[in-house]
Amino acid sequence: MHPLPACLAALIALAACTEPYPLAPELAASGADAPYPELVPVEWITAQVPPATDNRTILARTEAIDARAARLRARADRLRDPVIDPDTKTRMREGVDG
Repeated sequence: MHPLPACLAALIALAACTEPYPLAPELAASGADAPYPELVPVEWITAQVPPATDNRTILARTEAIDARAARLRARADRLRDPVIDPDTKTRMREGVDG
């Protein structure tokens, strides 16, 4: 019988007995006496939501995002081109004394 499975089982059992992320005592105690959060009316929350924009603004944003995506795709295509042109690559293969 191989000792590796027994060692792994022992390590897993030992790890299961530990506290994964111990908190500092002052942090653990600070939350124990904290009051329950105050409930607020839903109107207060919805009042913080920005007003809806019109369709023209949404269309302009969409067009701007599409244009940026097209520029990024074009840049990615340019980066896929070979870095070293064929003539230079041939000279490099021939070596310095070529």
